[in-house]
Parts: sequence; structure tokens; C-alpha cells
Amino acid sequence: MRKNDIAIKIAGLAGDGSLTTGEMLSKVLKKMGLYVVTVKDFPSNIRGLPTNMTVRAKYEPIYGPKDEIDYLIAFNVANLYNHVHEVTPGGVIIYDSSIKAFPDELKRDDVFIYELPLAKTARQELGLEIIKNVVAVGIAGEILGFDHDLVHKVIADWFKEKGEKIIKKNIDAYELGRKLASQKEKRDEYVIENLGDPGRIMMVGNEAITLGALAAGVRFEAAYPITPASEILEMLARYLPEFNGAVVQAEDEIAAINFALGAAYAGVRSMTSSSGPGLSLKTETIGMAYNSETPVVIVDSQRAGPSTGLPTKTEQSDVHHVLFGGHGDLLKIVIAPATLQEGFYLTAEAFNLAEKYQTPVVILTEQAFAQNKYTAEPNALDPYKVKIDRGKLLSREEAERIAREGKAFLRYQFTEDGVSPRSIPGYPGTFFNANSNEHDETGYTTEDVVIRKKMVDKRLRKYRTALERGDLPEPVYYGDENAEVGIIGFGATMGPILEAMEQLKEKGIPSHYMRLRTLMPLHEDEVRNFISRHKYVFVVELNALGQLYNYLKRYTEKHDKMYLVNKYVGQMFRPREIAEAIEKVVKG
Repeated sequence: MRKNDIAIKIAGLAGDGSLTTGEMLSKVLKKMGLYVVTVKDFPSNIRGLPTNMTVRAKYEPIYGPKDEIDYLIAFNVANLYNHVHEVTPGGVIIYDSSIKAFPDELKRDDVFIYELPLAKTARQELGLEIIKNVVAVGIAGEILGFDHDLVHKVIADWFKEKGEKIIKKNIDAYELGRKLASQKEKRDEYVIENLGDPGRIMMVGNEAITLGALAAGVRFEAAYPITPASEILEMLARYLPEFNGAVVQAEDEIAAINFALGAAYAGVRSMTSSSGPGLSLKTETIGMAYNSETPVVIVDSQRAGPSTGLPTKTEQSDVHHVLFGGHGDLLKIVIAPATLQEGFYLTAEAFNLAEKYQTPVVILTEQAFAQNKYTAEPNALDPYKVKIDRGKLLSREEAERIAREGKAFLRYQFTEDGVSPRSIPGYPGTFFNANSNEHDETGYTTEDVVIRKKMVDKRLRKYRTALERGDLPEPVYYGDENAEVGIIGFGATMGPILEAMEQLKEKGIPSHYMRLRTLMPLHEDEVRNFISRHKYVFVVELNALGQLYNYLKRYTEKHDKMYLVNKYVGQMFRPREIAEAIEKVVKG
């Protein structure tokens, strides 16, 4: 019987190649025509602690983990204790018994167990113990009916830089795994059909963000390496010089945001990328970007905090900080992508918004989106669809005309929409001062109370203008708009929420889902309307305090109909967790 939805968890120890096994499996399944999502769960140390990666594959688009796993590949007994309970009835466990036999207390009658000495066999047959990972892929491939020629090609491509000898040894390891599996009777019902490779793309969210920045014309990135945002820095360091851009690995987070702000002031599209601890250090300079009306893009890839917290785990607990961090009356634009396409196009749009409204723009993601792989259609990320809008930035010709006419250039001119003309330093006729103090229209420091009020109002007016013009990414809706149950969330919770909605529907509970893509400035009227039209409203988020939940309560008096569904253990929701929490309230 062919299964159209399978989740395979590869569990080992950090540094033993388990994640590489998962990456290889994801590539094979993608090339067999399935949509793929990966879930990495790895420790913050380099080697030795338990680590795992789940590869989920389905013939329809998917955006997150499922409730249970179908296959568990466990390389040591600790992995069994950690994950054997997650295997669905009728599922399969492939266990490496080289060191210790499968514990009797963990054996289950409702799963099929392949207990084999993988490391020992790899050492005896191939002379290399670590290649046990590829032996395990061979076992899974034989049981599931992989296209073995395709797997050989994936292995050859994976190890092409290491030479033919290494490629052959890994192919031999895969075939050894097939041989071991063929000696066991297949009793499970899982078979994966090869539908052919349609050429879909597969990447982590950070890669989509990086490509979106390149398509938008970014020319400068300054960052300090930090999980889970480092892929952006690494990828831009590799590619940005090819676009006449520059990357600086700064000595700390404060230097990084100041480098980025200086580059933006000089006229180039500039960004910095970080996570919660880094954002804390960047906060004061973000305030300066706001006050000096300098466009800069900041990526905050959230992890579990506070402080160092769980550096490699996912959470959505930076909401309060991103929205309200900073002293004084400070606003910024905050957008939250949830798919590869949005990671690409909303990042490109972030640069437009930063320059159109001369403000810092925060792209708010989380580790689950940043470092896990997703698939999308072949042409889903098209740089030719990206349009560049630099707002009221003067050209050199316009600056020269101002110089010829002898007009005064008012960098912070009071305007109806709140957005002032902007010039690149050095252009003739457009000299201006920029600092962190309150200033008049020319940029010179002032404490005049009339000018102070007008300048504050001008800066705030820009965000209302952005909403009224429809420039900000609007909410996306799913499900039955007439349902009693409403659900609100943002970012990577999208996948579990959509599948929870299907589970609720099967139980006779239709639902309607609003996914926010702009958190600041908020589409207040849409949020109010959504809350008012539903009997129950559930805010789903990954933090303990209900940060989005409490933020949204500011915009409605209907607090008695709002409920928080939250999780804060460093892991993504499973769909069942959301569905059960909603069902419990609705059915009393």
C-alpha cells in the first residue's frame, strides 16, 4: 500500500553524521516528486549530545511536522528512549545494535523493528564505521522501494568534491544496507512511488531571505555570527561580492548595526541579520535609524530565550522586543514570512518599504523557518518579478537642479504623507545634517517645542500612510469565514495550524484562520473585524507570555472570546496539540 505522507526521523549524536543522512534523504525524496519539510532538532554543543532530523515527504504541499513519525532510524539506545513513543502504530524502527541490544522495555508490538549491527557491519565490510549512516539509508530505501539508481546519483552528487573513491564507498554502503534489509521480511505497508522530478526547489528559509535580498539589490551586510541567522551572513559573504557588494563580519552586534546604518546613510541598500540576543544589543541604534529616518533592514531569526536560552531551538518570544523595544516613541515596520516564496518576496519588499518610508524594517522569522528545508515550485522565486522602489531618494540630476536653482534642501521637510525627500551625501546642493538628536527640517539639532511636536507627528504619520496606501503585506485567510472558530497566528505556525484545521473539520468544528504578515503597523480594522465575527478566537504562538495574544487584545474589547494556545519548549507545534486545545474550549 502506498503512503502519501511519511515522516522519517534520523536520530544519533551531534557530529556523527545523522543530519547529513537526513539531508541526503530529503534530496532523494524531493527528486522522487514529493514535497518535503525537514525538522532539525540539534543541541548547541559541537559533538556528543543526542541530535535528530525528521524528513517529512508528501505528494501535496506541506509546511510543517506531522503528529507522529512513521520511521525511526536510531543509532544508539538513547535515541530509542527519546523517540520510540513518537512512532505511529504500524511504523518502523531501524536500530543500530552494534553496542547494545534493543531494550526489552522499549519494544512495542504495534511497530516493526529492524535490529541490525549497522556500525559493526560497516566497519567489517567497508572498513569505515561512520558510513553506517548511508547503510541506514540503504535499509530504508530497500523497505520503502526507492529508485535506487536515483539514490546512486544523489550520493555521487553529494560526495563529488571528495572524489570517485569516496563516492564508490558510499554507494557500496547504500547497497550493503539494501542487502541487509532484503534478508528481513517486509511487514509494514509503506511504499513510496517515484513520480519523477518536477524540478522543485528546496532550501532553508534563511536561503530564501538571502536570495530575496540579492534580488532587491542589497549591497551591504554587516552581522555577527549567531544561531539561527548565520546562514544569511555566510551566503551573502559568498555571493554579494559578485554583485559589487560588501560583507563585514563585525566584532559584535553593536558594531554590526552601526556598520549597516552607516552604509544605508551613504545610499546603498543595507541589512543586518541576527537573533534575540543580538537584537537586544542593536536596539539603541535601531532607535537612531528611526530618528534619523535612515532605511535599514534587520532580520531577527527568533530562538528560545531569554539570555542565551536554547540557542538552536525555535520560539516566537521576541514579539514584545521587536514591537516595543527601544526608548521614546518609536515605531518600525515588522513583517513575518511563513513560506519560501514569502521569505523571498517579502524580503525584497522590506527593502522597498525601508526606503519608501525611511525607516527600519524588521523581518521576523524563527528557527523553524530559518534552518529547516521546504520545497516550492520550480519558478516560485523569480527575481524578474521583484520591482525596486527607492521612494523619495533624489537622483544626482535632481540634486544638481536644486544646486543650480539655489534652493535650500530640507532633508526632514514636513510633508502631508510624513515622508521627506532624501539625498545621498555628496550630491551637490543637498547638504544635510544627520544625528541622533531631535532636529529641524534641515537636520540641525533643536529643542524648539513646536518643531519637536511637528517632527514627532511627521515620523508617526508615515506608518499610517503605509497602511492607507496598502503598501504593507496584508493578512492571509484560510478556511470557512462563517465558522464560529477563528484562529490567528504568524510565521512558521502556519503548517501545524492548517493541519489542525483539517482535524477539527473532521470532528465537525469548521474554522477560519487569519495569518498576520505585518505585525507593525497592524492592520487594526481587519483584526477587529476578524475578532468580532467569530464566537471563539484562538491566538496560536510559541512563547509563554502570550505576546501576540496580549498585543492583539489592545485592539478589541472582546477579551472574553479570545483564548491563548501556546507552546514554549523549543519545538514546533504538532497539529494535534492545536486541535485538541481548540476542541477542549469549543466542546466545553
